[in-house]
Amino acid sequence: MSSHIAIARSLKQAAELRESVVLATVVRVVGSSYGGVGARMVIRVDGSTVGLVSGGCLESDLCAHALEVHSSGIARVVTYDTRADDDAVWGLGLGCNGLIDVLLQPLAAAQARQHADLLTAALSADAPSVIATVTMSGRATGVPEVGAQALFAGADAITVGDWANRNDLAFARAQFDEALATGRRGLSRETGSIELAFEVVVPAVRLVICGSGPDVAPVSRLARELGWDTVVVDHRPITEAHTNRFPDARVVECREPSDLADAARLTPGTAGVVMSHHFARDIGYVSALLAAGVGYVGVLGPRARTDRMLAELAAKGDPAAASGGSLFGPVGLDVGGDGPEAIALAIIAEVSAVVHGRLPRHLRDRPDALHGALLPGQRASIAPDEG
Repeated sequence: MSSHIAIARSLKQAAELRESVVLATVVRVVGSSYGGVGARMVIRVDGSTVGLVSGGCLESDLCAHALEVHSSGIARVVTYDTRADDDAVWGLGLGCNGLIDVLLQPLAAAQARQHADLLTAALSADAPSVIATVTMSGRATGVPEVGAQALFAGADAITVGDWANRNDLAFARAQFDEALATGRRGLSRETGSIELAFEVVVPAVRLVICGSGPDVAPVSRLARELGWDTVVVDHRPITEAHTNRFPDARVVECREPSDLADAARLTPGTAGVVMSHHFARDIGYVSALLAAGVGYVGVLGPRARTDRMLAELAAKGDPAAASGGSLFGPVGLDVGGDGPEAIALAIIAEVSAVVHGRLPRHLRDRPDALHGALLPGQRASIAPDEG
């Protein structure tokens, strides 16, 4: 997500500067790869870049191809097949044992803006969306151009480039469910004389932090570095000096915890962390978050403190007390360390695992592919992976 945000920002900047760039996008992966389908890199004419499509092993070669694409003005796909790790073929010595197709698109300023808006719309959606990209097109008239894209995130499609044939767009839409099930591995389909690549874009995590003490700053900072939509909630009037403490988040005022849903938009896809260090206020925040059906509620403090909160809510007849399945207290994963930064790491790690439907464990012990399919209902219910 953070990489997509960086790409969108870079494309918007290019549009504002009326600068032409080349956008490199991974459109197919077979075997192992650094990133999944949809990994992107913006390549400027001066050779500077934003983003990564690999761990750094393909980028310099792609920059050379990008100069050719920029000069010709014609998009094309570059294939890297490292499954044999044959230095005689590529001279790169990658050792990744995978095949990667990368689409290189020359973008004028107006096109850069359109692609930025497409990515931003996908990241702002309430559920995972699918972007279809034309990666191969015949020379016949009435067919979409290579690089044409469509975002399917709701009833309507947002398109970029010339699709020409609405039947091809309808075919792309019909692949939505299958594409969504593939997750970051992506999907390729052919229809007529064109080939389409599909990628899944998971929206940015929405994190609401209830509290504004010194220990909130590292939580907010880590969240924003991951590209999360971060909101810090405080009961006091908001001043410039106050917001400056959280430069990477939106700070909102909420005088009464019962008004939390109005102060910060709460959805099942929201993750909430309660850390105001004020017992009565924290009870109110927990009640408001659980009542709103928020999929993750983390509570800072000892287990006994959280149990006392739930007991008091139950004694008041608050129905939220029975919604403890999404409550995590004490908040955070057991990753060790000490101090506010270590606590922030533990909190962010747990939120990320729950939001992405992962059971926390060593990657060494994961039997399936790292970029596997999305879980059913993922990012809608924020349900942890039990399998």
